[in-house]
Amino acid sequence: MKKVIFSVAALLSATMMVAQSNNSAVSQTGDDNLATITQVGTSNASLTTQEGRSNSAEAIQGSDAFASRNGIVQQTQTGDKNSAFAQHEEDANEVYQVQVGGGNSASATQNLAFFGGGNVADQLQEGNGNSATVSQEGATNTAFQVQFGDANTATTTQEGVDNYSELQQEGAFNTASIAQVGSNNFGVQLQVGDANMANAEQWGTNNSVNQEQDGGGNVATSLQGSSIFDSRGGIVQQLQIGDENTAFANHEEDNNIILQGQGGDANMASAEQNLGSFGGNNFAIQIQVGNGNLAETSQNGSNNNSDQDQAGDENTATASQSGESNVTIQSQTGNGNVATSEQGGFFFTSRGGSVDQFQLGNGNNAFANHEEDNNSVVQTQIGDGNAASATQNLLTFGGENATTQFQFGNGNVAEASQEGEANLVLQLQFGDENIAVSSQDGVSNTSDIFQSGSGNFASDLQQGADNNTFVTQIGDSHISTVIQTGNGNSAVVTQSGSGPGEEF
Repeated sequence: MKKVIFSVAALLSATMMVAQSNNSAVSQTGDDNLATITQVGTSNASLTTQEGRSNSAEAIQGSDAFASRNGIVQQTQTGDKNSAFAQHEEDANEVYQVQVGGGNSASATQNLAFFGGGNVADQLQEGNGNSATVSQEGATNTAFQVQFGDANTATTTQEGVDNYSELQQEGAFNTASIAQVGSNNFGVQLQVGDANMANAEQWGTNNSVNQEQDGGGNVATSLQGSSIFDSRGGIVQQLQIGDENTAFANHEEDNNIILQGQGGDANMASAEQNLGSFGGNNFAIQIQVGNGNLAETSQNGSNNNSDQDQAGDENTATASQSGESNVTIQSQTGNGNVATSEQGGFFFTSRGGSVDQFQLGNGNNAFANHEEDNNSVVQTQIGDGNAASATQNLLTFGGENATTQFQFGNGNVAEASQEGEANLVLQLQFGDENIAVSSQDGVSNTSDIFQSGSGNFASDLQQGADNNTFVTQIGDSHISTVIQTGNGNSAVVTQSGSGPGEEF
């Protein structure tokens, strides 16, 4: 005996057109489901439930010139080739969509042309084909998107005031994207595993984004501000933990903060602020722990801070700042090291700038560059390949700059070059193949070189008036060469222990 169960709800294809304060409830159980509901007016409600097979649901509230206020659309799908779509006009409408397994896809659109506000869109997907899209316009919008497994993708676009969006993905081919335009926007994107990628773009003031990734292909990009500049007081946080990491953030105007983390594997982080010398008071911190490392920072304007910290493997850190009272701190601990910082550019601006670079072990190499006046460089290297170089006032402009370079062991070499007046170079080397070279051009400059043991060699060149050189060499091969041209200059060289002697 062939048993057939027939349910009207199971095969229902429903199309309804209604006006004010209507309620629609459609329930479908199996086979080639389809439901289409259209409601126009105020306080309409649509509930669609589908269970299995070819599913599809569409609910449209509003039109014929916009009428949809205080409307609610709820769509639930459970299995097979799911798809759901909802649409709204005007204000105070809400959309909720749930999908569990199969071809999934969900879309919600509200205020289809800048009119309205107070909307909510809520999307949940569980497994397989996933994709979810929310687009909102107006004010006080909110969107949630949650996905758990398989091919994931989710997109949120909001435009207006007081927008908020949160997106979460769990596993497989993940991708996530948020774009918000307006002010007081906030977005969170969280991804856990597999091919990850997250992108966020916010314009306006007081934007904030938090993107976290756990493992897999990682890439995270956040751009706050543009289509001509807006982003003030914006904050970006990007945290990545494992695998092929990359993070990039971008800012315009002033008072922005970029914080980026990274844990292990191919790392790379880049931050840019004020992309055209406009604004200032920005802060960037980039922390990397292990493997491929590289961190870059570029800031324009004044009173910016860049703090980059690296721990192990192939490190490199580069920072570039242009303006007044900027600070760069770069700290590296082990392996490939290289750190480079440049303050001031083609049109000179760097005043009251500070560069502090610390390296602990292995490949070391550090370089700093300044223009204009009242800048300072401190470079500390402790062991292995060492080399440090500092150049200040590349075109004889300014003065009162200071360079301090400490090296403690192994390959050492340190070089400093300054132009202008009242500059100071202090170079200390303790052990191994030392060499220190100082060059100053101007008035009332001072160079002080101290070497303790091993290969030693020190060279001082000063041109101008009232300059002073001090060289102290204690042990091993010594050699000191001091050349001064001009008036009122003085040199003091002290050597003890072994070595061929000194030369003036």
